[in-house]
Amino acid sequence: MIRRIAAGDQAALGEFYDLTSRQVFGVARQVLHNDSDAEEVTMAVYLEVWRRAKDYDIQRGRPMTWLLMMARSRAIDALRMQRPGRQLPMESVTNENYPASLESPNTVQDVEQSLLAIQRGDLVHKALQNLSPDQRQVIELTFFLGLTNQEIADRLAIPLGTVKGRLRLALQHLRRWLGPAMKKGWL
Repeated sequence: MIRRIAAGDQAALGEFYDLTSRQVFGVARQVLHNDSDAEEVTMAVYLEVWRRAKDYDIQRGRPMTWLLMMARSRAIDALRMQRPGRQLPMESVTNENYPASLESPNTVQDVEQSLLAIQRGDLVHKALQNLSPDQRQVIELTFFLGLTNQEIADRLAIPLGTVKGRLRLALQHLRRWLGPAMKKGWL
């Protein structure tokens, strides 16, 4: 279907949208916590799919991974615009600057780097799934939504020390699970 979109087949884009838009919207909604903003991000993602489909290499990863990472990147960009001056501190570690790498792949090397970044994201995602739900929640709130420890404590109605403890344990587990990939230069 991506090849058909790359060839300018608008019907294929419509089919792709029908098959995947709920998941894209869900990713955007999870980051933004706002239906209107998530809808805007969803539309931007499919516009980007239309423009970038020719750059997609099926040998490097699954279309759904490419699409959902694009959705996540756009949602984080939108979140940053809502919260100027606020950084998402772990982004360069967890997803190797997805927004920059997916916005303008001008060369084959740029495309390869974008796809490698998506594969790295898959490794991180799998590692996150190995955390306890409490630890994963704190990691997501900290690194994907950019909340401070105090904001997390307030949001979850738990003591600040509990947030810090969960975060410390989660980071220890992630280092252990991702350490081999980091040593091999995959992350």
